[in-house]
Amino acid sequence: MKSVLLRLEGPLQAWGTRSRFPERDTEREPSKSGVLGVVAAALGMPRDDDARLAALAMARMGVRVDREGGTLVDYHTAGAGRFAGVEHRVHGTDDPVITRRAYLTDASFLVALGFEDEALAAEVDHALGSPRWPIFLGRRACPPSLPVRAGLVSMDPEVALRAALWPSHARPNENVRLVLECARDEGEPRQDHPLSFRLHARHFARRFVKTAWIAPDDLTLLPTDMSLTSLVALREAMRPAAP
Repeated sequence: MKSVLLRLEGPLQAWGTRSRFPERDTEREPSKSGVLGVVAAALGMPRDDDARLAALAMARMGVRVDREGGTLVDYHTAGAGRFAGVEHRVHGTDDPVITRRAYLTDASFLVALGFEDEALAAEVDHALGSPRWPIFLGRRACPPSLPVRAGLVSMDPEVALRAALWPSHARPNENVRLVLECARDEGEPRQDHPLSFRLHARHFARRFVKTAWIAPDDLTLLPTDMSLTSLVALREAMRPAAP
């Protein structure tokens, strides 16, 4: 198995799994549908390519919560305006719609997508380093503050997350939370396994996740003479050229 690693960090993130248009929630960590949306954007994948999405969704996902972050609820209005001479409307109504949208603030995650199809894993990893479309952390208002591409390793997601460098020279004061995809009888349900990203016809299935922990003493710290930014730059410089 190959695991593709993604660093998801930015001022704002939003990973909703129960949203309706007026009320947009966010989970405490990235959803599988949101992460595969990032991958689909990097690949330049059309919204109606359900077969390609099904192949990507075969990946097993794990998340290491490097920084929990805070929460913010913002007020928005949508529709009933003009931009560049064009009227904008929310689908299904001519009136403006008031929405409340929740965000995570100053959070940082390391995500691992474990693929049995190693060629697909390599393609995803390469696309994350040279995305065809812009990448956002759940919503368009949420750009990443670091490169998303974080590595390709021959490990399953949990082992990869436990082995990956901790992005600091100091150990955290508390255990680090892992959220891992698991069998039905091992965890709690999440309605975020994407079946289709088609506009106005998105569909999701249920998957199950469990929580595990990493003790601070079990983390591999970032070397004292290196910052996370310089580590990312070094990793990119050492990557082989695309075929």
